[in-house]
Amino acid sequence: MRMSRMTTWLYPSDERYRNEFRTDNCSVVHHPRVVCPVASPADVADAVTFARERGLSVAVQSTGHGMSRAADGVLVTTRRLSRVTIDPVRRRAWVGAGARWREVITAAAEHGLAPLNGSSPHVGVMGYILGGGVGMLGRQYGYAADHVRSIELVTADAVVRTISPATDPELFRVVRGGKDNFGIATGIEIDLFPVTGFYGGSLYFSAEHARELLNRYARWTADLPNALATSIFLLGYPDHPDIRPELRGRYIAQLRIAYFGPSGEAESLIAAIREVGPPVLDTVRAMRYTEIGMVHHEPVGRYTVHESGFYSGPLEEADVDSILAVAGTDAAEPLGFELRHHGGAYRKPPEVPNVVGGRDAEFTVYLSSAIDPRHDADRALHASARNRFRRLDRGSMLNFLGAHTDPAVVAAAFSAADLQLLHAVKNRVDPHNLFRVNHNIAPLTKG
Repeated sequence: MRMSRMTTWLYPSDERYRNEFRTDNCSVVHHPRVVCPVASPADVADAVTFARERGLSVAVQSTGHGMSRAADGVLVTTRRLSRVTIDPVRRRAWVGAGARWREVITAAAEHGLAPLNGSSPHVGVMGYILGGGVGMLGRQYGYAADHVRSIELVTADAVVRTISPATDPELFRVVRGGKDNFGIATGIEIDLFPVTGFYGGSLYFSAEHARELLNRYARWTADLPNALATSIFLLGYPDHPDIRPELRGRYIAQLRIAYFGPSGEAESLIAAIREVGPPVLDTVRAMRYTEIGMVHHEPVGRYTVHESGFYSGPLEEADVDSILAVAGTDAAEPLGFELRHHGGAYRKPPEVPNVVGGRDAEFTVYLSSAIDPRHDADRALHASARNRFRRLDRGSMLNFLGAHTDPAVVAAAFSAADLQLLHAVKNRVDPHNLFRVNHNIAPLTKG
């Protein structure tokens, strides 16, 4: 059955149905009524019309990292909208909804430029930016969402709009930080920056050095230049042949660094951390920006994980005890724990306001654990861990929230004023909550 101008829609009886929305993130199981593989904004508008006329939800799947809730109505897959165009004179890129950061990084590098991408080049551009976007250039330039020029958006009335500060300032404000609650973004124009290389990588320390590393890190990050991006990740690696031999079957405290300046300056800055002890693996070296994914060196492939995250204030020594209590080797149910240095230009309000939180944060905290079939158990475990840091808690980080997240946790990502604006704009552009398969911002009323 030909339902769209350009592509055939897929139903559960079609052999291509499930493969079309196969995702890296297996944390939720999708059962959409129909899957729409779109190739243009007009296709997206057709899908929205189809859903609206039948009272179905609309979900969007771009690149494979999955969604926060299971799709049950119309699922739009946008990976074919992958065009990337670089304007080197204006230092901007136009990026389609299906592109991943690796395509943008490569295209921009040909002109000596770089985007404000995240830690993994395999992550999709759109969801990352519209959720805020914290990456290794952020301490210098701020959130990725702060550097969006315009967005092509299909709203609940099936109209393809180009939104910007000039066309609809309120909608432009809430989409940057409110993600896919207001429509399906099919393209985005973003700023690029004159960056070609850096000095960085990771120092991997064994379990006995974890406490000293965390204590030094809390003091060290209090006075670092914005050109130095750092984070710590604590994890017990499985004994699996895909894992590097140095890390296989070991608990590791990983320090990641990226310094956008001379190598000698970088080594002077990290000397205090090297005093923690000999690393089991050292990957720090001069790199091209196209190698930025080597810093965090995140795994690629399918995964199942419960995730949560929040913004944090400055750490004290007692907070290191709390970190090790939830993520150390003696924790009853140890979590994967990331501590990412924030501050810097993240604190600066953007020229064009958005609803991204964390402007007063010193760190972001990411928590991960294996999925428990009892999702209430996952929520309880993560809530208990976060509660240990309530003195430091500066609000939820939307891009770190995974499947089965409580609405109150989503609401905590925004200030009271921004949350009120989010609800009001939702009420205006999506009063029936067509776009609800997400970390949902509901309309104030249903009209």
